[in-house]
Amino acid sequence: MKKEFFYISNLLSLLRILLVVPLIFLISAEANKTAVIIILVSMFISDLLDGFLARKLNQVSELGKIIDPLADKLAVVSVVIVLFFMGRIETWFVIVVVARDLLILVFGLYLKSKNKIVLMSNYPGKIAVLSIGIIILLCVLNDNNSELLKITISYLYYISVLLIIYSLILYYKRFSKSLGETNG
Repeated sequence: MKKEFFYISNLLSLLRILLVVPLIFLISAEANKTAVIIILVSMFISDLLDGFLARKLNQVSELGKIIDPLADKLAVVSVVIVLFFMGRIETWFVIVVVARDLLILVFGLYLKSKNKIVLMSNYPGKIAVLSIGIIILLCVLNDNNSELLKITISYLYYISVLLIIYSLILYYKRFSKSLGETNG
């Protein structure tokens, strides 16, 4: 486990966790938007890279299967809650995003306790998180209440919800299959 900590993919996930604090501070302070964009893009790139590198370097680990989705959930939930309190994101969308992450967390913990399996993130889930990330970015940028940006965001909400539902269905199928393999 100690060796796994220093895998490049796990270090990238840990970096994403560490970036949450300055990101939340900068968004809350409505400070340097360029820094916010750089941090958001860096977090997205590290999210793509960690899984790719884990597979490419044969460094897929139990620790990585835990901290990668944890980093995603921590970042996404923290930012949408801050944006909610700032009045920049729709309440119903915050509920959908938080509910999604809570469902995945509960199912993941149950599967881990039941049969010691941790499901890896999958591409539809990553795409759903990307769609949430784009909404977050646009909500951060829309401090002038641009009508065009508001309309764009409203359409993206629905696209994102469809992606979230699709990824949850696939996650549930993987969850059920994993649960059935140990019980059957």
